Amino acid sequence: MSNRRTTSPAIGERPPRAIDALRLLLALVVCAAATTSVLVLMASTVQAEGLDASQVLRAIEERTGALNDLTFLLEGEIRDEAGQRIAVEIEVMAMPNLPAASLYIIQPDALADNQVVIDADEIRNYTFLTNQVSVFHADDPDALGGLFPEAAGATFDLDVGRVFQGWDVSIVSVEAGPDGEVYELRFDNLAAEAPIDHVLASIDADTWLPFRLVFFRDGDQLFADLRFVDMVVDQGLTRAEVTFLPDDAEVIDRRR
Repeated sequence: MSNRRTTSPAIGERPPRAIDALRLLLALVVCAAATTSVLVLMASTVQAEGLDASQVLRAIEERTGALNDLTFLLEGEIRDEAGQRIAVEIEVMAMPNLPAASLYIIQPDALADNQVVIDADEIRNYTFLTNQVSVFHADDPDALGGLFPEAAGATFDLDVGRVFQGWDVSIVSVEAGPDGEVYELRFDNLAAEAPIDHVLASIDADTWLPFRLVFFRDGDQLFADLRFVDMVVDQGLTRAEVTFLPDDAEVIDRRR
C-alpha cells in the first residue's frame, strides 16, 4: 500500500453530505449487521452449473476463517441523497481473526488522510487536520458518526454471509470468469426503513472472496459501487503494522 497523501484539504472543502455518506459506507463495510434474526437462505434455487446459496456461503465462511491477514484497495463511488457522485479510494490492511484493521482514506478529498483503526474492542478515528485520535468502544454508536447500532460490534469481515446476517440471500447468476466461476449473490434487507435495501456481491470461486459490492437504497437507487482491488493475502502482517497511528497525535479518550 503506497502513495499516502501528505497534504490536507481546506476546511471549506468538506461537504457534509459526502462525509455522512462515507460514514454510512464505512459502517456497512466494517461492522457486523445490526439485525439479530437468523440468516434466511433461499437455497432452493440451485444453479445447474454451480452451487446453491448455502454452499457458496459455507465456502466463503471457510476461506475467510482461514485468512491471517490481507491488504487491498477499496475503490469505487458512493452517491449522496442528491445523486452527487463521490469517489472512494481507501487503503485497507486487516487481520480479521484478531480482529484488527486499518482504513486509510485517500478519497473523497473531504476526508483525505484521515484513518479508521479497529483494534479488538476499540475504534480509533484519526483526523489529519487536527492530528488527533478519538478512541471509542467498538460498540459505541458514536464511533462513526452515530451509525453503529448499539448492539453491533465493529469488526472487519469479508464473510458476506456473516456481515449481512439476517438478510435474505439468493444467487442472481453464475458466470465464467478468468479464473473460474463468478457468483453474484443478492442480499435483501429485512429491516423496515433501513438505509440500504439490498446488496449485490460478486464472489470469485477461485478464491471464495468478494471482489465487488454494490449497495442500493429503496427502489433500486444506487448508493455505492465498491471494488476490492490488488488484494494480497497472508503476507505476514503484524498487529503493530495494521494498527499504527502517528506517535505525536493527541489522544482523546471517548470511551464511556
